[in-house]
Amino acid sequence: MKIFSIPRIIKFSILMIFVLTIIILFSSRAAFKGIDIQPQLPEFTSAANTLQSERSESILNLPVKIPLANIQEALNLNISQTFLGTEADVTELLSNDKLTYEINRKDFSIGTQNNLITFSVPISGTAKIKGKIDLRFTKIPVSVKTNIAGTIFGDLFLGIDNEWNIQPNLNVSTNFTKAEVPIKNIGTISIRSLLQKQVDKVINKEKPKLIAELVKNLNLKAEVNKQWNNLHLSEQVNQDPSIWIKTEPQSVSFKEFDLTDGENVQSGIAIKMFVDTCICEEVSAINLKPLPNLTIQEQIIDKFLISLPVQVSLDELNNTLESKVRRKSLSIDENLKLIVNEINLSALGEKILVKVDFKTDKNNLFEGAKGVLYLWGKIFYETASNNLKVVELDYDVDTKNTLTSTADFLLKPVVLKQIEERLSFPLDKQLKLAQDEANEYIQKINLPSEIDANIEVKTIEVEKVVVTNNDIFLVLLADGNMSALLNLGE
Repeated sequence: MKIFSIPRIIKFSILMIFVLTIIILFSSRAAFKGIDIQPQLPEFTSAANTLQSERSESILNLPVKIPLANIQEALNLNISQTFLGTEADVTELLSNDKLTYEINRKDFSIGTQNNLITFSVPISGTAKIKGKIDLRFTKIPVSVKTNIAGTIFGDLFLGIDNEWNIQPNLNVSTNFTKAEVPIKNIGTISIRSLLQKQVDKVINKEKPKLIAELVKNLNLKAEVNKQWNNLHLSEQVNQDPSIWIKTEPQSVSFKEFDLTDGENVQSGIAIKMFVDTCICEEVSAINLKPLPNLTIQEQIIDKFLISLPVQVSLDELNNTLESKVRRKSLSIDENLKLIVNEINLSALGEKILVKVDFKTDKNNLFEGAKGVLYLWGKIFYETASNNLKVVELDYDVDTKNTLTSTADFLLKPVVLKQIEERLSFPLDKQLKLAQDEANEYIQKINLPSEIDANIEVKTIEVEKVVVTNNDIFLVLLADGNMSALLNLGE
């Protein structure tokens, strides 16, 4: 059998290829060993510290209470303490008769029933009747004075029209429990109905004046108009960065008066406002809108919603990164690991610059390589995890060019993926700080003093996160309570 042998020239070629491969391999390793990657720091010219504000709509709900004690005081001030009168020919039982009376009242007491303000007041006094009793054959002179007692009572309903006019409907009547005149040798003459008629006549004559006084003291339109004007607010709530909150009321709703708590006339005002939150040095002028007609609605609650920007501390994020990634490794493949010396975040313009200071692990192909990587990313809030993340990472142009020519192994997608996985930050601590900061902002809003409002943010939600003017901001939807006493009728 004939054995074919490999020609010497082929053997020599194979050997040369093998040797060349070894040389290239070791040359490559030598080339990468000790490489120092130092791309140029990305340049960024910061924009002016202005930001077009986004207009949002918020409802400011103000419960209103008018203490019944105020209405009780108005009744006591404006209904006469004493009723005096003289009437002639008041009864058919006497001729040439004349009734003189003096009735004094005590203080009114107030209550509620069926959404009406009810009131009553004891009355007492004296009545004198003078005349002649005609006994056909003779006329007997009569002049008798007697004590009388009873109660003035009634109810008051408060309504309001769409032009803010309070419309009280007042009903008053009198009931005498003691009003009899004794006539010697004859009996008694009842003057109850007579006195009731006369007192009711006097009260009804005074009722328009009383209603006018009540409306004057319960001048809701004047009070609300003053507060409406004062709710055109422009407040700088933070200096660095400069944050402004501007409010412009647009419409107002009113809840019908409710007396169910027995101590107050309760209602509520819901003011719909445009709220501009601006990270800027100054805001545009306020457009003063006159108080519009109101609409009536069934329910007003003591809650409000307002959007507020709260700055995220980059120092806190970088401190978190320090504990998470310092001296930790990133695995590119089984033969290559990067040791992270530091990852640092900066906000530039509307993006996040990520600086990664690294070196390669010992005992790998690229031992001793070190340097800095610059990457751009976007900020993102993940609702499900309540985490703030930097996403869509990519190398800065200069970093990418440097890596292409010196260390293209770092351009593998797995590098970006592993860096991105580490750029995730729980917001629990930040949100607690943000809630405190939001409360500070709100306390700086000078609400009308008459409202006597106590506002506190109870819960917050992240609407969005933005990077602007080299800072990161959480735009928060703040949900809180507002307790208020609108002091009317004093």
